[in-house]
Amino acid sequence: MRQIALAATLALTLASVGAAQEQRLQFKALIKQEQADPVAVHAAMTSLAESGYVPAIDRVGYYFRNGIGSQKDLKAARQWYASAVDAGHPWSTASLARVEMEMGRGDVALELLRAGARDNQPGAERLLATAHIDRKLGAASDVKQGRAILERMAESGDQNAARDLVVRINWKRLRGPAPDTAIEQVVRAGLGGDAKYAAVALVYLSSQPDRSEEAIQTRAMLAEVPGISDRVLSPELIKLAAEIHPTQFWLEVEDILEDTQPESYAKAASTAFWINKNAWVRVLQKELRAFGYYQGRIDGMMTSRTIKAQNRFCRDRDLWSLCASGPLRGATVRTMAGAIAQEKHSGKIDNIAHPGS
Repeated sequence: MRQIALAATLALTLASVGAAQEQRLQFKALIKQEQADPVAVHAAMTSLAESGYVPAIDRVGYYFRNGIGSQKDLKAARQWYASAVDAGHPWSTASLARVEMEMGRGDVALELLRAGARDNQPGAERLLATAHIDRKLGAASDVKQGRAILERMAESGDQNAARDLVVRINWKRLRGPAPDTAIEQVVRAGLGGDAKYAAVALVYLSSQPDRSEEAIQTRAMLAEVPGISDRVLSPELIKLAAEIHPTQFWLEVEDILEDTQPESYAKAASTAFWINKNAWVRVLQKELRAFGYYQGRIDGMMTSRTIKAQNRFCRDRDLWSLCASGPLRGATVRTMAGAIAQEKHSGKIDNIAHPGS
């Protein structure tokens, strides 16, 4: 009888292991199909969650929070994340706190994150710090406390905390400079090929007063890391061009803007404008000539002919209210750059202006 009982127990254990393995495989397969068929994946993941597979419970919360395969529903997301927390999923505490903050319940999020930090739940302490800095915890938000937490975590070698700290200095939510240990970690990860870290390091270093050869070389190396978003990269390349090739800056600007994506063009053009207004005016003259509005010399000078061509361009596109502040005002530059990028992207060349104008 004893041998029969042992055999039965072993059979049940093996069946349980087999079922768990099958659930893991199904979960991984569904993750891979999320973008291809989010609606079907949402339904299948919900079924898997209802069978008791804890990672699936957490994932359904993620779907509702982000509107994947269904409408965004924060109340449903909170319910699923709370179930995942109760079931012991380690990352769900931080996720539940994010939902509570999105719903304006900073006090609830604060208690969740404090408890999660005490229990060493993944991501809880770092989110507690950033929530303080980003003032997501209502009246209880404490920027100094948030900074202290991130600095301590970065000092202990937490690379993600170092990045969060430097990002918030870049965003002007914290005053710089960042601790050397944090910068070293972010730069090292960036140079190691992580595009997100490279972008953060690049923006931070370009905002610092250090213009030594070593600092500029580090920025140049970071700029070569593949995958940096164009919105960050193009303005940073323009800043580097001003320091590395100042005598050829206008040529560098033209090349960089030519390769800039439409959604990033206005920001990059504004960067060039604030460094050297004539460099932007050269680009403006060339573009206005391509659109048939300008027939003068490409000399980078905001002449009366250039101003008239720009004004006609603005009026023809119902942008005059934005351009009227002045031909070399920041708002006008952004407006013109955005309109130019849109037309270049659409491939539309409108020869509305009269020849010889």
